[in-house]
Amino acid sequence: MPDVRDRGGASSFLRRPRAVRRRAADGLRVARWHLCAVLRSRRIRAESPRAHGTWSEPAPAFDLRGWNPIGWRRDADGGTAALGPLDLLPSGVRADRVVHRRRLRRLRRLRHLEDVQAFHADAATRAGELVRLAAWGVVAHLADGGRRLRPLLGPELHGAMTADVAGIDAGARELLGIRMRRAALRDHSSWGRARRSGPREPPLVSILLATRRPRFLPWALDAVARQTYPRVELVLTLHGEGFPDVERRVSGLPCPVKVLRAPAGDPLGAVLDAATGASQGTLLTKMDDDDVYGADHVWDLVLAREYSGAQLVGKYLEFVHLAAADRTMHWRNGNNERYWPAALAGGALLTSRRDLDRAGGWRKAPAGVDTALAEDVLRTGGRIYRTHAAGFMLVRHGCRHTWNDREGSDERLLARADRVWPGFQPHRAGIDAPDLPHPALNRAARRPAPREDRGDSP
Repeated sequence: MPDVRDRGGASSFLRRPRAVRRRAADGLRVARWHLCAVLRSRRIRAESPRAHGTWSEPAPAFDLRGWNPIGWRRDADGGTAALGPLDLLPSGVRADRVVHRRRLRRLRRLRHLEDVQAFHADAATRAGELVRLAAWGVVAHLADGGRRLRPLLGPELHGAMTADVAGIDAGARELLGIRMRRAALRDHSSWGRARRSGPREPPLVSILLATRRPRFLPWALDAVARQTYPRVELVLTLHGEGFPDVERRVSGLPCPVKVLRAPAGDPLGAVLDAATGASQGTLLTKMDDDDVYGADHVWDLVLAREYSGAQLVGKYLEFVHLAAADRTMHWRNGNNERYWPAALAGGALLTSRRDLDRAGGWRKAPAGVDTALAEDVLRTGGRIYRTHAAGFMLVRHGCRHTWNDREGSDERLLARADRVWPGFQPHRAGIDAPDLPHPALNRAARRPAPREDRGDSP
């Protein structure tokens, strides 16, 4: 075989096996991507006015199209590892082995990663690497406390990385990892940083909320008021009669509100179509009046749309409270953070106005508009993305709930659950306790409950 290492130029490259040429081309693309990411990070960091940030020295920004949790798996069977020699870990901190920082798939499968300053050249390099790993879906723990990292990571991400991860169960570990990736994507990506401290504001999100139950209205408004996303508007549609003092109730909300009224006989699709026409947001999200939402729910959907590029994003149904049985249950419905050719939870959807128009708008149906929208998005060549399920819990009750007849009895649902806890426990879904009691719980809690519970005790 002739030696073509030092002669031949382009012809030498072309004579190499196709697999070798492909690897070389992939390497060049990766190198180019890293160079562009570094240049973008430096530009964003130079343009960010530090005096107005939450912390004074942010970590270098990263491109969330390259560092994101797409393809994340919840099965963490890789044990505990470190990025460097195990003898550099503090006394009492243990790891099973060393994993190279470039083995991203292995890092993602770890239960958690132990990290100390000795594994890195300096604090800025360490902070930059940690925020990228967090965005990738790695659960990292600062074994040395990382006090110098607090101004670089920010209080939220630093607090999550110093929390106790060794003594928690799989569900709590998953929620901790979601806190990390949320903070990393929102505060340290070039997209998020440019909109937090630069001239480009985040897109306006219109919350489409239709209700036909007056006593559920305070509960629904409280869920909207707790959202931390900075630019939202509420389009509230009162579906029927019997809503007194609506203007007074919505006057205390921290966002613009539009109140519409629709006849009780109009189908839900027509009601949502009218709400869409009255909205101003670039992005549209549907919220239900009886579900439970975390404060970062809208943020989760906006970030998922940005890094996935999907036309419809949402959360799948994993956490459910059964009001009659007074039980909270969890379904492990496969892995999240992936493209999904099926319907998502109807109360946790987000799309853009343009993509909704391309799909034909809301179907004029009395129910199942979420499934219909997913079908229309796929039919028109769009993609559906399923992000994590934290921050959303469905409440099944007997107050004109369309989910009652479709899914069978509470006993059947409990038999299919992976974990069951007694009572109303929204914190299992990463949701702080709402300010108001759920309108359906007081009456339903007086009914007899199943005898046995599975899963952790409260």
